[in-house]
Amino acid sequence: MKDDHPSSTALGATMIRAVHQLIDDAPHILEDPLSVRLLSEDIVRAIQDRPENHRSLQARGLRSHIVLRSRYAEDELYIAVGSGVTQFVNLGAGHDTLSARQPEWARALKFVEVDHPASQAAKIEAFKRAGITFPGNVEFVPLDLEVGNFPSALAKTSLDLSKPVFVACLGVLAYLRPETVEKVFRAVATMPKGSRIVMAFAPRENRTESRGGASAAEKAAVHGEPWLTRFDPMELRQELLNCGFSEVAFLSTDEAARRYYVGRSDLPAPRKVRLCMADA
Repeated sequence: MKDDHPSSTALGATMIRAVHQLIDDAPHILEDPLSVRLLSEDIVRAIQDRPENHRSLQARGLRSHIVLRSRYAEDELYIAVGSGVTQFVNLGAGHDTLSARQPEWARALKFVEVDHPASQAAKIEAFKRAGITFPGNVEFVPLDLEVGNFPSALAKTSLDLSKPVFVACLGVLAYLRPETVEKVFRAVATMPKGSRIVMAFAPRENRTESRGGASAAEKAAVHGEPWLTRFDPMELRQELLNCGFSEVAFLSTDEAARRYYVGRSDLPAPRKVRLCMADA
């Protein structure tokens, strides 16, 4: 991503979440009505008038992953709140809407959104244009993870770093260099006991992924945002344990299908493990 340009893949994820609201079956995997408000009326109308443009196997597979990762992170955050966690860091937040559409259970949280300065500024402006306001418990931290210091940036916020923190890192790790990913892992692993990170990761490349069209990685590269870091699950588990996490768990394809896809014919359940959580 260019230093002075917002992420185009973040904007693309917003569109995908909105498409889910507009053409997929209810109840949605992710209920995110604010994503629709971030689109122009013309774009919304085009989606509604030509839903077939978004129903190829590849489009539905990508949409399934985008909405599943957000739903999974929000479900795990809900569980953490129930156990007493009161602080949430959305690392590489993009145009995610949770901080603005806070459900009742999340309103006692301290929200801290960390993102590339250009992307964060674009988000704040986009929400403002759409008439979407952020509650007073939301704090923004502009930070380029490749050049900035994540722990130092958090230390300057209103977070109480002597208490547990829940961290979400969705659609971010693939765009960071391996050494930057390791620094992020080590920073979260040293947070107080009870802290947790939920993340999405890019699997090792499969040459058959792009049949029928360009893969998500190829499309991101075209927009100047190549995937730099990939893991297979066992490799990621070992990396997280080496960085100091005490427990690592993955959302298996069978569990994802059972929890989120029973009775659904619109979106396919995942065929690969791409979601993980780790406890400090």
